[in-house]
Amino acid sequence: MNKKHVPDTILPPLAAYSHGIEVPPSARWLFSAGAVGLLPDGTMPEGVEAQTSSTLANLMAILESADMGIEDIVKITTYVTTEEDYWPMAKARSMFFGDARPASTGIIVKALAKPDWLVEMELVAAKI
Repeated sequence: MNKKHVPDTILPPLAAYSHGIEVPPSARWLFSAGAVGLLPDGTMPEGVEAQTSSTLANLMAILESADMGIEDIVKITTYVTTEEDYWPMAKARSMFFGDARPASTGIIVKALAKPDWLVEMELVAAKI
């Protein structure tokens, strides 16, 4: 099992994440490509919350194909295109993760590959 590190000597996480995750040496690793919220029919939901939910569902499908789940996510990196979208995305992401709390990085970028894409995420997972 992956071990969460949230030292009490530093400021607690500001959202649903851990400062660090320790992975046992015997673990299988999975690295995802950047995922966006495209639906199976190729359409993109409107709004950052809907795109965040759809993106996370797409990442869960990738995890499930590797016989992994949310508890196996070690690190997630999230890219959003505006500062205004950052906290609504973080709220949607926090609701999704609940107690899973992987290590997390959030980055505001000028643009993603298509103008209607508001959020993109990539993850690293590990499972014994």
